[in-house]
Amino acid sequence: MIRSFSLMLIFAVVLSLLSGCSEREEPETYNGSTPEADAALKQAESYLKLAGLKISFDDPGELAKPEDLIPKPNEIASKEKQEYIQKAIEQLNIVVSEIEQEAALAPALAPIGSLSDRGIAHFYLGLAYILDAISRLLTSDDPATTFVLTYDPDAEMGEWFKYGITLETQAKLDAVKNPLDYPLVFTLKDRQAIIDAIDLIGDAAVKPASASIQPQTSSVNGPPYLHSAIWHFEKAVFLLSEYAPDLKEPLQEFIDEVDNFESILHENAERWGFTYSSAPGR
Repeated sequence: MIRSFSLMLIFAVVLSLLSGCSEREEPETYNGSTPEADAALKQAESYLKLAGLKISFDDPGELAKPEDLIPKPNEIASKEKQEYIQKAIEQLNIVVSEIEQEAALAPALAPIGSLSDRGIAHFYLGLAYILDAISRLLTSDDPATTFVLTYDPDAEMGEWFKYGITLETQAKLDAVKNPLDYPLVFTLKDRQAIIDAIDLIGDAAVKPASASIQPQTSSVNGPPYLHSAIWHFEKAVFLLSEYAPDLKEPLQEFIDEVDNFESILHENAERWGFTYSSAPGR
């Protein structure tokens, strides 16, 4: 009897322990994702909110009006917010890497979920690249007297993005006799912001045309910056159009405006004495 009771007690304890282990297991990960991707997504969302974006990764339907997700440029014009944006890019790269590996290993598990998850991650990566570029331009040496950048998706005429220089800076350019010396009107940090912004948006190489001006290269040509805003947006449109065809038109319209922005960056750079080399395939 004692032996029987002891066996029953041991059995009950084992069951209790197993039950406790089950309760302490990690929350179930969605098909098509991984625990690492889920954790990185939460971090990315947190960083983007700290940068001033009101977003959620839960509903692709939010991308029906993607233009509403970009804040006013002056709201992200700080070094602190630019750092949050960079951290979000680092985390979103983890998300994309994890779920794309998962989709490749087991495509039959959740093809719909992986399409939407990948598409959303690529979209927000593209958005983060744009915000990073804007923040860099507006936190250069003396943005109050150098660059002017506005964003208005409700404008009835013209592009959503407008970017140029102040009248004071233009007057300095007008006073320069040799166009090859135009980049010298800008400070070293201003020139770096021009170079980095164009690389972030369209993955193009920009440098002063004159060999006598101190050479500079992009500071965003490596991790966590692996591609460009336009590259990620094109990926997002392809993936999300498969998942939700109604998203294709608004997303494509948004990409067209980003392309216009890149064209403005390109034209101004050449006007200000820089050379411009497009990325292969563009």
